[in-house]
Amino acid sequence: MSLEQYQIKEKIFHPILAVGFINFVLIINLLIMSTTIFAKPSGVLMEFPSYREGISQGREITMMVTSENVIYVEGRVVTLNELKHFLAVGDFRRNTLILKVDPHASMGRVADILDLCRGIPGANVNVSTIL
Repeated sequence: MSLEQYQIKEKIFHPILAVGFINFVLIINLLIMSTTIFAKPSGVLMEFPSYREGISQGREITMMVTSENVIYVEGRVVTLNELKHFLAVGDFRRNTLILKVDPHASMGRVADILDLCRGIPGANVNVSTIL
């Protein structure tokens, strides 16, 4: 065997194939970029109650959510269903609902409570974190 049988090709890609490959990559890049621009982010659409500052005319009702996701209303432990019943029965038009949240509490639990407060007509809701 002689070395003459083995020849090294200098051009691996034909120029027409290279242009086609570049066009293919650019089209794929364009498709990926356009789908991410027009994609809607997934998530929950939430409408929060109105938050007003100032002096309340009625009494203040304090709700608290701890880091263990335990709900307290005026110092008494309640479940989410009991809180739902409490907010549905009461008249809170002149009262201020103060929601104190631990920074390590579940935001899902806080969202559930704010969703319950959304159904109260004319209620003032203040949210703060516990340090």
